[in-house]
Amino acid sequence: MKVLVVTGMRAKDIVKEHLRRNEFDHEICILPVPVAALMSTQYIASMLEHKDLSGIDLVLIPGLIKGDTSIIRKRVGITSWKGPKNAADLPNVLKVIEKIRFSTISPADESIRKAGIKDIERSLNRIEKESKKTTPREDLFILGKGEKRLFLGPNFPMRILAEIVDASIMSTEEIKKRTNFFDASGADIIDVGMVAGGGHPEDSSRAVKAVKKYTKKIVSIDAQDPEEIICAIKAGADLILSIDAENMSEVAEFTVDTPVVVTASGRGHVLEENVEKRISQLNENIHRARSLGYMNIIADPVLSPIFSPDLCTSIQAYFRFREMDANTPVLFGAGNVTELIDGDSIGANLLLTGIAAEVGANIILTTEGSVKTKNSVSEVVKAVKMITLAKNRKSPPKDLGIDLLVMKDKNWKEEMFTITEKIKKLSAKGNLDPAHDQRGSYRILIDRDKNEIVMAHYDYGTIKPDLIFKSKEPDQLIGEAINRSLLSRLEHAYYLGRELEKAKIAILTGKSYVQDQELFFGTN
Repeated sequence: MKVLVVTGMRAKDIVKEHLRRNEFDHEICILPVPVAALMSTQYIASMLEHKDLSGIDLVLIPGLIKGDTSIIRKRVGITSWKGPKNAADLPNVLKVIEKIRFSTISPADESIRKAGIKDIERSLNRIEKESKKTTPREDLFILGKGEKRLFLGPNFPMRILAEIVDASIMSTEEIKKRTNFFDASGADIIDVGMVAGGGHPEDSSRAVKAVKKYTKKIVSIDAQDPEEIICAIKAGADLILSIDAENMSEVAEFTVDTPVVVTASGRGHVLEENVEKRISQLNENIHRARSLGYMNIIADPVLSPIFSPDLCTSIQAYFRFREMDANTPVLFGAGNVTELIDGDSIGANLLLTGIAAEVGANIILTTEGSVKTKNSVSEVVKAVKMITLAKNRKSPPKDLGIDLLVMKDKNWKEEMFTITEKIKKLSAKGNLDPAHDQRGSYRILIDRDKNEIVMAHYDYGTIKPDLIFKSKEPDQLIGEAINRSLLSRLEHAYYLGRELEKAKIAILTGKSYVQDQELFFGTN
């Protein structure tokens, strides 16, 4: 297959450079237009009609061009697709051009992304099915019943448990919001986290019922207080966390038929720091639980926060337990670490998910108990997909077609500016003096519940807004201001556009947005 790559005058050298080492059979067509993205599909079709296209099998035009490329095929008789938005991605497009059907409307990047998602989902579904076929029945642990059954085993992907921290003191409406959010984020199990200290059995019942009302996923409760546990069981909890030497006897009569997480805590909920002592206590707890009639046990050696007392020692405990017991499912409490470090959760969640897989965990618990850990559930969901694929390929979690790169990219795609002619170069020293706009002023806010930007307009000289606009997109908001003639100065338009983009970045990254203040990225 031979591909004709269409570009404009300004981008011609960049396109040539990116395709220079490409072995795919191609030809570059440079049209007499400075900016390629400003061409239309009709213009390209009319220009190609007058060119010798013999031997060309496919026409690839810049991805940022508006319009449908079908008109090119109609005019010249050759299939035409949208290429990538950036010339730097041309080699990647040509690598898969015979494997993916690209679009006549959307950029090739989008087609590759969608194809990659489908391929990843197929791979994950295949791993799930193969695990069901190959896992011996005695090694298969089943959580839940009917449609919400979850299989746990050595070859299955880890399951994600999302804990609603302090659910017992939340209103039912807030529990509903958290449940729906965690459900949509991809959690497999939604956990009702009780406030430490116990003493609120009626709230454990209320919270479990509320979560079960709003999700079809498995519902668990994390509590140590026996009365809270018993009430949760009566309310329909599918899984009980935090059964230990202190409380298992008191709740056995009510919980033996329910899957439980048995922790390494001894009497008084005391957790040993020494690895061997901790594992000895965990094995003792599991043995005692089985003697009391518990049949469905998940082990939790307990992941400790950094220096509280020691993260690495607790990881050793996971390794040690798995060496001694290859079959009992294991829970890995990643939220214990992410909530107690002042660092971005994205990388921490990926690293902890990889560690969880290496120590043989079957369930990974995460939380969103603070602003800095918001979206941890969706991060862990993606991390589990990455780690599952990497484990299946026996490779590091990179180049998988899926990633958790948010603040950085693997490669820079920006265009390098080179000056080949004698052009006067100036150091910019212009100042933008704030000036009042007779058409009014604006206050920019964020609606965190809906992840929308709020733009309030104030008539000149007034202190109350007369119009409030909401949208996720800055273009739509500033478009309203322009269309309604609510801007009269270029400086004001620039200012408004800058603030709206800052608000959008704050929503996407989880940073705070305060009008007229910089978004801070980096180290102190």
